[in-house]
Amino acid sequence: MKNFGLGVTQDVEEILKRSELAPIFSATFKFFLNNPYESLIIVDKEGKIVFIDRGSEKFFGLPKGSSKGLNLKDLVPNTVIFKVLDTGYPIIGRLFEIKGKFRISSVYPLFNEEGKVIGALGRILFRSMQDFERIGSQVNDFKKEVRPINKHQRDNKAIYNFEDILGISKQIKNNIRLAKRLAMFGSDILIFGETGTGKELFSQAIHNFIDPGRPFIRINSPAIPFELAESELFGYVKGAFTGANTHGKRGKFELGDHGTIFIDEIPSMHLSIQAKLLRVIEEREIERIGGTQIKKLNFKMISTTNLDLRNECDKGRFRKDLYYRLAKSIIKIPPLRERKEDIPVYIDHYMRSINTRFGTRFKKVSDKAMNSLINYDWPGNVRELINAVEQSILRALEKDLVSNVIPENCLQEDITRYSPKWISTYNLKNTEINNSEKEKITHALKRTMGNKRRAALLLNMPRSTLYNKLKKYNI
Repeated sequence: MKNFGLGVTQDVEEILKRSELAPIFSATFKFFLNNPYESLIIVDKEGKIVFIDRGSEKFFGLPKGSSKGLNLKDLVPNTVIFKVLDTGYPIIGRLFEIKGKFRISSVYPLFNEEGKVIGALGRILFRSMQDFERIGSQVNDFKKEVRPINKHQRDNKAIYNFEDILGISKQIKNNIRLAKRLAMFGSDILIFGETGTGKELFSQAIHNFIDPGRPFIRINSPAIPFELAESELFGYVKGAFTGANTHGKRGKFELGDHGTIFIDEIPSMHLSIQAKLLRVIEEREIERIGGTQIKKLNFKMISTTNLDLRNECDKGRFRKDLYYRLAKSIIKIPPLRERKEDIPVYIDHYMRSINTRFGTRFKKVSDKAMNSLINYDWPGNVRELINAVEQSILRALEKDLVSNVIPENCLQEDITRYSPKWISTYNLKNTEINNSEKEKITHALKRTMGNKRRAALLLNMPRSTLYNKLKKYNI
């Protein structure tokens, strides 16, 4: 009996062979594989089906035994089993739609003795809607809560995923790994980073990692007037104040029930609003302005800041108790000047994107222009970089971006002044021996995971030159 890492161990095998409990364990195991009330799917680490019960095969319209070796994604496009394989964390009790019917599923990782993920096990808890409806009033209550969510889904959706986060630096890769783990836990998250580093991009990716169908409610703290903040966040009842909507209004937190509340630049909130926010976060409940009813909520909160909240607490501009509540799970996104190796990757990506938008055909950046862009400190981070690339393309008359079209504030008189060590590693202009050049090219390819376009950018050379050198050195 193969050990899948979920309790089927050598001890159990011995029990099945020798103990008087063997018949019970044997019957249990057979029931587990052929449970008429729940379906069972087991996949390997690649997501290919190792086992599927006959009932599930019939549900998918498959001949008996024909599903083995199929990729589960071909049967269930919206499956989360690959996220479990990727992270090693289970996803339990997820409501999802398959073939036009709602089901509740749980997915568990399977480990070998070394603790490595070797597969996953998925169970669908109810075979038919009749079985599902037997749960009774709890399901009906849940449906009532889901209806208003669906009503606002179009306006309150996140569009970015982790695949949209660019970068080859160790910092970015570590951030993505941490963000995925926190997304699996469903914990509240605080994201710290300078303006333009991509805090909302990370926030949307975290939300979409597990259940993108749920609402993603944005709260832009600096844009909410103080006098309207409470009603915007928590809502109000009919006739709560002069000028109030005659039907009352749901606040942002109610709209985000069963989804994600995204609070951008949370230090901008007034201290009095911070106090009420703390209670909502701790108790997961709100009371509308003018109302007397308490409504329980279920949400995940992601907040961002470009300020040091500890320093803000010391200055009396941010509540310490709120900070301690938010600071349990923190993601720190480093500024672009601390991960210069990502700059050529961004330039390549946004140059192609801008080409598509304006119908231009720019293919590369000159060595001198690239050096200037790499050595600039980018106080506005990625957002400023995108602006600079767009300005350069609109000003350029040639097919290559050269220094005279780069915005003046991005140019450095001494291009080696701020150069980190890795820049000189990739500068092949003054390479003296072929062995050193070959080593640098190989290292660049490793850093870009074999992507020749990005490797050429890192090496500050045209792709045609890189191809010639690859042929020359038989790389």
